[in-house]
Amino acid sequence: MRESIRTGARQVGQSLESEAALAAEYRVAPGTVREALRLLVSEGTLGGRRGARKTVLRRPRPAAVAEEFRSFAQWASAHGRTPGGHVIEQNWRIAGEETAAALKVDPRARVLRVLRVRLLDGEKVMVERTSYPEQLGEMVEKIPGDAASVSRSLAQQHGIVFAGADHVFSATVCGQQDAALLGVARGRPLLRHLRRSRDSAGRPLEISEDRYLANILSVAMSNGRNVNPISWLTADEPNWF
Repeated sequence: MRESIRTGARQVGQSLESEAALAAEYRVAPGTVREALRLLVSEGTLGGRRGARKTVLRRPRPAAVAEEFRSFAQWASAHGRTPGGHVIEQNWRIAGEETAAALKVDPRARVLRVLRVRLLDGEKVMVERTSYPEQLGEMVEKIPGDAASVSRSLAQQHGIVFAGADHVFSATVCGQQDAALLGVARGRPLLRHLRRSRDSAGRPLEISEDRYLANILSVAMSNGRNVNPISWLTADEPNWF
């Protein structure tokens, strides 16, 4: 049912058939239809009074899209876009208290800090500043600077899987370095994305501060009682609502 709405087979504003008709169409029990309708109402895709036929309010978003935030390159590829990037500089430094706390390493430990410009369909969209703990940094250091996805390279070459991440979003503006790297004027609005990735055991793999051009990418979220999908939204996508 969700797929029929997503593809446009059922249009926004259209009233759905009766529960009995839907049960016959999908060859399921009426109780299964009622549960499906309840979920679609809770996520904001359908609306209507109790006991009345439901109406399509908007096209649904994928329910598990929080995975998009694990990797910029994986998100871009999954949406038919072409990710890219190149390393501007990378160097080893002492972690210090703040980075050590985030990566759960000794403050005196070495970390690899990488500055990259990320591309989407050949256009500069983001400056990425990432720090890796020493063992992982030694692997990252050997990955070509123009690799589209560091996380994919680590998975393929070393079996390291980025299983999850913590995120904080805020607004900032272009400073001198970001403006030069992105080819825009200083003071340009940026979406600031703080990210800490971890493996399946919960161990931190990296911390990163990513700064996106605000007119290129934004964050969209649909709030419901049971489902709260969140995803990237590009400037050329149709109105999410």
